[in-house]
Amino acid sequence: MAARRKSNILDIVSTNDGTQGATATQTVQPGRRGRPRSAQVRAAVVRAAAQLTRAGGPAAATVDAIAKRAAVSRTTIYKWWPSSAAIVLEGLLDAVGDPIIAAPGSSSQEALAHQLRALTAILTDTTTGPLLRAVVAASASDPAMARAVRDHWLHPRRAALAAVMRQAVAQGEIRAGTDVDVIIDALVSPPYYRLLFALSPLDDAALNDLLETVWRGCRRSDALPSTAPAVAAARSITASSDHRAPTKPRWKKKT
Repeated sequence: MAARRKSNILDIVSTNDGTQGATATQTVQPGRRGRPRSAQVRAAVVRAAAQLTRAGGPAAATVDAIAKRAAVSRTTIYKWWPSSAAIVLEGLLDAVGDPIIAAPGSSSQEALAHQLRALTAILTDTTTGPLLRAVVAASASDPAMARAVRDHWLHPRRAALAAVMRQAVAQGEIRAGTDVDVIIDALVSPPYYRLLFALSPLDDAALNDLLETVWRGCRRSDALPSTAPAVAAARSITASSDHRAPTKPRWKKKT
């Protein structure tokens, strides 16, 4: 599985005109012929890219800097990776492994809680968090890299969450017709938002609140008729009027 994933990354992350730039998104024409990559060289290159990214951000992880730190030639890197951002992405995928799956026998709500907490742990980790932020930054100016991030990072993890939500629909735990993508967005957007803007991560209490809020919003037993807000407002007005101080009756003056 892992070997196939890495091969796909090399195929998907296409190159541009091959110009050697000074940023983390510089690309070169990869040559993937001849002997396979040395495991030792690969590990050194991926480790060097991760160290440079954590220390100085995406701009610090240039091909030249990676080659120097890993003690390999630029030609070696050019032969096996189409861009320095692709190296960072490969290291990120190595670090986090496959999409998160809850333990067998978990309820739908327990599975969602497990996946959200595991995702938060990845995003707040001092190694994987900065790597993901760097890859996302590189994707903004590299459509091929953006596609690789979607295909190898985002889509598999969304698919795992979608499977849990469909199971919940099938079992009648949440309303039929619930937009699964909207629920996934509601769950995972806050952790990503806090990572990308360097905000404090959600603590355990905040994660509990997020899970409970989203689950209540889509749970079948909590479905309210569309007139409920208006009825509630009318009752509130009536209740407040019942507690007003009584007013003196106004008598009509006799003529």
